[in-house]
Amino acid sequence: MAFHAFQERCVLRTDEEYVGAREQIESRWTEIRRRIREVGPLPRYIFDWKLFDNRLKEVEKALEGITEIDMERYVKIFFGGKQWIEDGTTHKIIRLVWSSIDGHESCRNYPASVVIAKELISRVAHYFAGASFLLKMLRMPGVDGAAVLEKIGVCAFMYRSVVDEIVGKMKHLPRTGSAARRSVLARVNAADRYAQDHRIVGFGSGTRQQGAKLDRNSLRPRVLYIPDIPNFPVVDGFYFVEAPPEDGVAGGGGAGGVRWRNWTFVGVQVTKAGKHDTDCGAVASFMRRMEQCIVDWEQLKGQISWEIIYVQGRDSIAINRRQACKMLATDDRQSDKRVLTDEERRRREERAQLLREHQSALAFWETVEQYQVKLDSELLTIISRAAEIGERVLVERAGIAVKVRRKAGGKQKCSRASLPA
Repeated sequence: MAFHAFQERCVLRTDEEYVGAREQIESRWTEIRRRIREVGPLPRYIFDWKLFDNRLKEVEKALEGITEIDMERYVKIFFGGKQWIEDGTTHKIIRLVWSSIDGHESCRNYPASVVIAKELISRVAHYFAGASFLLKMLRMPGVDGAAVLEKIGVCAFMYRSVVDEIVGKMKHLPRTGSAARRSVLARVNAADRYAQDHRIVGFGSGTRQQGAKLDRNSLRPRVLYIPDIPNFPVVDGFYFVEAPPEDGVAGGGGAGGVRWRNWTFVGVQVTKAGKHDTDCGAVASFMRRMEQCIVDWEQLKGQISWEIIYVQGRDSIAINRRQACKMLATDDRQSDKRVLTDEERRRREERAQLLREHQSALAFWETVEQYQVKLDSELLTIISRAAEIGERVLVERAGIAVKVRRKAGGKQKCSRASLPA
């Protein structure tokens, strides 16, 4: 930033010239920040558009060249607390940083940029989101099973036996004075309550290649949607379950309403904490992200039911009350009649807009039903068993596919969709 400011200032002779060029300077700085997010804070690339484009292509090529062995190493790094020291990873996607933890200083590797970090985590999640990913990850030496479940344990909702057990153990967190309410997962058939497929959702914040938006044709029930960014607000992942509302009152009408009115959003938040209160800022951020991801978000939001499940580790203090949403923004309108400057008026309008967003977030949060479940030893055993079964099924499917190809003399392809479920 200092180098950029020095560059810009050198070509400006007077303050008047700066005022006149401010908009262009800010635009150039915005572009530089975007480049930093994509390839890292490397001056020789971010200040030269041609070198930046070449570097971006090199980064993409390096990411495409990640192998299965690389994936397992990244799992240990991201979820096992393993120090990322020099291991031959290309410096196109990592950078060396000086780390100080508990007074111990050392050099270690770190993703070269925010976008690269997101891409690495996304690829790891996508790679291990198959039927046997939990088994592989939980059995890797040096990997913290609790950390795995906390960060991407949402994928356990892809196992029918696991979801069946969760339904039997989950508890409703009612509003004050309200009666307990059954989850949509307890009301539908066992075959309809778990996610049968998954999709990594590319929000693409700060990237050139933004993920394609989901519309009413591509958005489907029983697909687990996993955000491609770490620390996604409010939930770790979500899917939709199709079932009539328990009270018999369907959602609103309008375009898409016929299809969506019986849908329930099931959000999953895996946490170690004994409470997971949120605030309107986080909920508002969640709503902005969803609007960014889903084309018909405003219609969808008002037409479906909402649930969130807090999945806790076995050693966690159980959440036993409804999680609150704290109001942060306040109405700071002044009573004086003085004339405001343009800057004061702009800031007041921004605060008013923030207040409206937080009020909308608070109202939305009140419509969300909350549930809690703990990953006790019994449930963890079921997860492991389900993963083992899933792994055997994959092996059997692979064997069937090989036999079909051999029988066809290599001329006929056997797609995964044609194999038995």
